[in-house]
Amino acid sequence: MQDNLRLLAVFSQLLGFIIIFLMRTYEVDSFWQGCVLVLMLLSAFSIWLIRQYRKNKRLKDKE
Repeated sequence: MQDNLRLLAVFSQLLGFIIIFLMRTYEVDSFWQGCVLVLMLLSAFSIWLIRQYRKNKRLKDKE
């Protein structure tokens, strides 16, 4: 289960960097590049929260 989340995290960050690179290539406003960066950070944070939730749930179920 966690491998899927790790894979999702890697691909979301990769996609974000590719989009930012393309935006820099085509000289898109830095505002939109910042929006993509914020979305990348939010996705990483939400994936981290899901992993923590699942880890805590697994530990609680063991007790």
